[in-house]
Amino acid sequence: MEENFLLIKQISEIKELISVALMGKRDFIPFEITYKISNLLLSSNNKEILEFHYDLIKNEANKELYYDLRSSFMDRPIVEVEEFLLKKYSTETNITTKADIIQILGTLGSSKISPIAKVNINSEIRDIRYRCIIVLGWVGNKKDLPILNERLVNEPDDELRGYAATAMREIWFKKRAASENILPYLYSALVKENSEETLSMIITVIQDLLKRRFGLQERINEGIITGDPLKAKEKIIQKLGLK
Repeated sequence: MEENFLLIKQISEIKELISVALMGKRDFIPFEITYKISNLLLSSNNKEILEFHYDLIKNEANKELYYDLRSSFMDRPIVEVEEFLLKKYSTETNITTKADIIQILGTLGSSKISPIAKVNINSEIRDIRYRCIIVLGWVGNKKDLPILNERLVNEPDDELRGYAATAMREIWFKKRAASENILPYLYSALVKENSEETLSMIITVIQDLLKRRFGLQERINEGIITGDPLKAKEKIIQKLGLK
């Protein structure tokens, strides 16, 4: 009885804070408010709180709050939320929420999200393809490189082709594949690629794997790549004798 009372009080307090956060349709929500909301949500992993938190991340009325609430779900222990989210994925109809589930479980390192990512990496929905590509980089291994290469070669979106390359680098970072397993895919894609955006991403990955610079500089935290990708492409082709 007391536990139910505390739960009702906790949820009521969170709702009140959210009302304050959204007051006046403000563009910026004070950190202390989002901090309090996250702390209250993360203070428990019982089913009622998980359901309540899950319903909150389905509301995109305020983007800043939405991203904060989604981020705080990623701070929950995987043992507490993995099965909960997998069950939600099987019944969820909202595409953005399904994509969020893929990303949350990928961020938490769930091996169980890998099969879902592989099945949906060719989805007609760009956001689903995007989340599956990055998640496969987080949880994938050497055996998944051909799947990412298929996106590197056949993905119609320039940016997502680039993300397929950076997902391969993530697998290399996690020591789940060696550079020699990845570089042939990148070389082949580089020769055929014409999009400067995609080339920039492929080339920065090649530079990291070879520990050599070909004219591009990546500021990962800012999401910025500087330099001329077309010149860098020609330099790589000449120096490495690619065809």
